[in-house]
Formats: sequence, structure tokens, C-alpha cells
Amino acid sequence: MLQLEAHLELSDVLRLIEEKLGAGVWRCDAAGQMQWSRGFFGLLGLDPHAVSPSYAEVQRRIHPDDRGPNRSPSELMTDWRLLDGEFRIVRPTGALRWIHCHTEVLLDRAGEPECILGVALDITAQRRLLQTLRSDAERYSALTQVVGGLLWIGSSDGRITALPNGEKTPEANQFFGKGWADLLHEDEREAALRNWTASVETGRQYSVEHRLRQADNTYRWYRCTAVPVTNADGSIQEWMGLSIDEKLSVQRAATSQLTGAQLRAARGILNWSVKQLAARTGISSAIIRRLEEYDDAPPMPDETMEILRRVFSDAGIEFLFPSVGKPAVRPR
Repeated sequence: MLQLEAHLELSDVLRLIEEKLGAGVWRCDAAGQMQWSRGFFGLLGLDPHAVSPSYAEVQRRIHPDDRGPNRSPSELMTDWRLLDGEFRIVRPTGALRWIHCHTEVLLDRAGEPECILGVALDITAQRRLLQTLRSDAERYSALTQVVGGLLWIGSSDGRITALPNGEKTPEANQFFGKGWADLLHEDEREAALRNWTASVETGRQYSVEHRLRQADNTYRWYRCTAVPVTNADGSIQEWMGLSIDEKLSVQRAATSQLTGAQLRAARGILNWSVKQLAARTGISSAIIRRLEEYDDAPPMPDETMEILRRVFSDAGIEFLFPSVGKPAVRPR
């Protein structure tokens, strides 16, 4: 009676494990005869009352691209890896599932193979998640190639921990840890660090323009933007940032159309009146006022644009046309 109760308890445990974990168990003896648990029938999508367990039936259910060479059931004893590892199975309904099978050879008292035991797990959900992660990784890799700047990842406290596309910028290693702060130009260092500290403490987006020291000790302007990546509870897990070298933006200015907003801002920086700008450019005050009414690029002859660009440039103004964000202006 105790043995029967133990057998029933063991059957209940096996049934519970198979149901909860999406698992199945099979056994193959030295003669090639197989036994399947109810869970293994379920994994293959087969009716235990309509199908007899066999190695041929397993092979029939395996996706054609994942099948190994044709072997007889008895060869499982000498090459138990035939049903070991990950493969796809096609159920009679056409549903495709991923299976991970673990096998082990059991020996008799003489040390000879007696049978093979196999445990199969349905890993379809894990494989789909893995495919999603791979797709995301490929997109991320593509993003690092098309973004015209230095991508970086920062810890929650503001240290730079990774540079996904840093291999293209040899001097980028200087950014790791807190080292990036030492590269800031002294005129922008205090403000940049103050803004960064505030963003780290509050979780607000960080956006600033500053100069960074290059390997040859010259300085170059960068537009830096960073956003927090949060945990489920809203706390900051890390930061994703992008620093764009604005030297390329300035170089593009020669072929970019000036906007009315830039003209107004440039005049404001220099504290010039419309009449003063008109006197320096030879363009009438009425035309300048009409151009400045636009926020975007106003209609103007190329000659007029070049005159305005040259006069402002001689006065120390830079017009910026970044790949990300709106056209801008700043003192050089």
C-alpha cells in the first residue's frame, strides 16, 4: 500500500511539474522502444490515445531544417545526442514550438547502457524574447552607425560607463568615469556641471552646449543631450546621452539657409539695432525687418544671405545648423 501511495504521489508531482513548466519526459530502452509521459505528448501536440510513442514519430514532428540524419531507434543508445539540444517541432495543427531536450544514459549493474531518459522543455517564449532582444541589438547597432555623434551611457550618479560607438573616436576614452568633466572648457564647466547635477538629482532631460578639449588640446563645441532610463519604480537606472560635434554643423552653415529667428538672435547678441545692421550690410532697414518677421528661412536672394552671413561672421557670430534640433546662433 505504501509503495502504491508513493507511486501515486510521484505521478501527481510529475504531472504538476509538467503542467507548470511546460515539460515532458521520455524513455528509450536498448531495443529502441520509447515511453512518453503525458506532458511529452502535450509538447508534441499528440493524443496519447491515438499515437504510439516512437523515435520515428518524434523525428516526424521535428522541423525539417532541424532534423538530424536518419537513424534507427537503437542508435540512440550509442548517439544519445540525436535528441539532445534545441530544435523546433511542428504540431499536427501547424503550430511551431521550440523545444530544449536534455538526455542522459543510464547504465545497468554491469556498466552497460540500459536506457536513455530525456526531459523536454517548451522554450518558445524564451526564444521569442531572444529574437526580440537580437532585433533590438541590431537596431541599436545600426543607430550607433547612423548617429552623427558620440553615444554614451552614464550611471545613475552621472559617471560615463560605456561608449557604444566610441571605437570610431580614439580620444573618447577620456570620457569614462568623471573624466569628461576635466575636458570641459573652464568658461562652461561650472554651468555644465551644475545643469548635469540638477538633471541627475531630478531626472530631467539634460541638454547643453559646451566646449570639450581634444587630443591636440584645442577645444571644440558639442551639443550634448541625455535622457534618463528609469526602473519600474521611477528611479533612474542609467542615462543615455548623445554628444554631437558641432564643427560639422558649422561647416554645413555655408550651404544652409539662414532663418529670421537666427537674424534676430544674432542682432540681439551684438546689441545692434536694425539701422546699425542696415548700415553695415547696405541692406535697407525695411528689408531686414521683413526678413526678421520669419521664424524659418525667409525668401531672400543668395547675395543678400551671403552679405548678412559675412557681416555677422566678421562680428564674431556663428550660425549653427545641427542634424538634431533647430538652427541656432552663438558668439564664436
